[in-house]
Amino acid sequence: PNGIDNFWFNNPPCLAEKGIEKQSIKLIYAGRIDKNKNIPTIQRAIELLSKRGYKATLTVIGRVADSSEYSKISKDVNTTCLPAMPKEELMKAYRGADIFVMPSFTETFGLVYVEAMSQGLPVIYSQGQGFDGQYEEGVVGYHVNPYSAESVADGIIQVVENYTHLTSAVVEKSKKFNWPKIVQDYCEIYNRII
Repeated sequence: PNGIDNFWFNNPPCLAEKGIEKQSIKLIYAGRIDKNKNIPTIQRAIELLSKRGYKATLTVIGRVADSSEYSKISKDVNTTCLPAMPKEELMKAYRGADIFVMPSFTETFGLVYVEAMSQGLPVIYSQGQGFDGQYEEGVVGYHVNPYSAESVADGIIQVVENYTHLTSAVVEKSKKFNWPKIVQDYCEIYNRII
């Protein structure tokens, strides 16, 4: 895999135990705004969570690549849409959230998952896509079926139920994607081949 910018490792969050409120779950998505990123399914999951006694909101941050998709998602009362922002501002947004959610239909990898983890956020990611399999299930978050709002809602509930365990692991686990570590891994692979 690729690594993330050293900025994220050079600015670790305060590791004081962070809690989560069932009635005030702050979800965040950062990335391109288009159909593939599947933001409406997150919004439907929020509706399902409400029926199960949870209250969640979603902050969407990113460049609009599909204006019709943006028009659709921006009308949701539980969603706040913000434009793409510099990493310094994005870092603050991550720190103000509880869970990073990106159930893309297809994803080659998704460095934003790791960026969010580096700031203390457990992640919800697509089953069978790029990020899935980087860690055992439940170590940094949960994979979900991107075609099912119920699966996304279930994943969010799993994160809430295991929040303390997850938040204590994600920052450390993100260090797997530090470029010096990746370079070392690549060198070892090449040396074995040679």
